[in-house]
Amino acid sequence: MILIEWFTPGYKAGGPIQSCLNIALALKDYYDIHVLTTDRDHGETQPYFGVEANSWIEDKQLGIKIYYVNKQSISFKQIANEISIIAPDFIYLNLFFSPHFIIYPLWLKYKKKISASVVICPRGNLYDSALSLKWYKKKPMLMLYKKMNIMQHVKFHATNEREKITINHFFPNSNIQVANNLPNLNQPAFTMLHKEPCKINCIFIARIVPIKNLLFILKLLEKIKGQVNFTIVGPQENMLYWDECKNKIEDLPKNISVNYLGAKNNWELTKLMQENHLFILPTTGENFGHSIFESFLAGRPVLISDQTPWLNLTNDNVGWDLPLDVPVAFINAIEKATAWNQQEFNVFANAAWQYAHNFINNPSLIKPYHQLFS
Repeated sequence: MILIEWFTPGYKAGGPIQSCLNIALALKDYYDIHVLTTDRDHGETQPYFGVEANSWIEDKQLGIKIYYVNKQSISFKQIANEISIIAPDFIYLNLFFSPHFIIYPLWLKYKKKISASVVICPRGNLYDSALSLKWYKKKPMLMLYKKMNIMQHVKFHATNEREKITINHFFPNSNIQVANNLPNLNQPAFTMLHKEPCKINCIFIARIVPIKNLLFILKLLEKIKGQVNFTIVGPQENMLYWDECKNKIEDLPKNISVNYLGAKNNWELTKLMQENHLFILPTTGENFGHSIFESFLAGRPVLISDQTPWLNLTNDNVGWDLPLDVPVAFINAIEKATAWNQQEFNVFANAAWQYAHNFINNPSLIKPYHQLFS
């Protein structure tokens, strides 16, 4: 039983939705998968159109069962009842600070009200970059978790070694298992894109919030000499931050063209990736970065920070992972990509597609999840 505040058909919460969906699809042939979630997308006041709330729905296309809780009437009793009805062998919790989908299930486990094994995946919520946001709410919760001694009641799922170290820092001597995030396993056929020297199409796909660092790249674009068409995709979650970004966009020179498309469904992203030469995400912290991997799947190189699991990219000719405290390195990378001719771009594009192909066809990719739920 997967508990997560947002799930498909939602997409505005970003990576966690995709991560849990990918887990469900990868394991549905081995387990009966039940997902308990809310009936609306992140930041939305209206429920999904055509989705029945407060009952278990068998999604035949996905091959799993989903319960969409009406967010307006959600209660702790309802969460407890649905867990009791399903009586799962494993409960899989995501993120770290949701009252209904994390804190209360952990309390039930602590009070021995549920017998299921509980696995919790922080999904980057314990990184400094995440804890710095609304820390006044998160710090008391961490203190409560420690007082409850939750490490004695759960198994932690770390999606990489860095997260394992972070979990162990907050909860020493915990039972922690590393299992890499499962990406989208459906790779489209490789498509080529015309590339002229001194012209480039770039795309940024992420929530419009400071942690994704859009303003950082906008400030650097004014230093680029070639013709840059920069597309921005993502929901506006922080309006003050978006206002700063818009002000910067208005000040950019004429050789920099910016187009904001708003939020897009996940199924629309592949085509958008394929229409661009370079994916850019100077994030201050990423647990996995599904949009980064979607770029690889589409056969497009990336320019990202070194605060993600995707490192040493230049060794494979699939892009750059650079330190944020060296902005000139980002400028140089954009200038280099802008200067690519067709042959040079083809090398990076083909390498990116092959990089993703090799990753998703690794036979050991799913094995750690069977160990996690055993």
